[in-house]
Amino acid sequence: MGSLFKTTLMGALLAVMVALGTAEAKADPVTFSTTGVFSVSGTNVAAFTNINGTTTLTFNGTTNGVNTPAGASFGDIVVTSTVPPGAAGPAIGGTFTLNIIQVSPAGAGSLVGTLSGTLGFNTGIATLTFSTTSITIGGFTYTLNPTYTIALPVTGVGGGAGTGTTTVQGTVTGGAVPEPTSMMLLGTGLLGVAGAVRKRFKRS
Repeated sequence: MGSLFKTTLMGALLAVMVALGTAEAKADPVTFSTTGVFSVSGTNVAAFTNINGTTTLTFNGTTNGVNTPAGASFGDIVVTSTVPPGAAGPAIGGTFTLNIIQVSPAGAGSLVGTLSGTLGFNTGIATLTFSTTSITIGGFTYTLNPTYTIALPVTGVGGGAGTGTTTVQGTVTGGAVPEPTSMMLLGTGLLGVAGAVRKRFKRS
């Protein structure tokens, strides 16, 4: 009787493990939004100035719903400048913090990148570099490309383009971590099944 009970219980546990494994193999939906903060301003807008003019970086966040694994946009850095074409642009520095707010399932985390370079029309480029490129929130892993080039496009004679846009890109992988309540209910259910099977074999 005891060995039959153990076999039945092991079969039930195996079925649950297979079901959980299958669930994790499927694409999981996740919705997230992003915000960004430049250290020089404490906001999503940063202005850098020299004697030739001002170059401004603005981060526009996004809200995305994806089925993992997926490529994703985490927002855009838009650059504008009053620096005349061909003149030296101001130095770009400080850090940029990308905040990821996971809407469903709920959670949040941040990744910090370093800004460097100079930036004006037709002169110089700025670079955004992330030394840590991944963060996991509630079972979902967000991975950024490590380096981004921020520049103003060259248009017409002598340049003078109005804006340049750099998209912060990466991937979202993984799946939702089961809630403690769900795991407790699963465990209680298994105990109930085991108890019922045991009682049945005791009667026979």
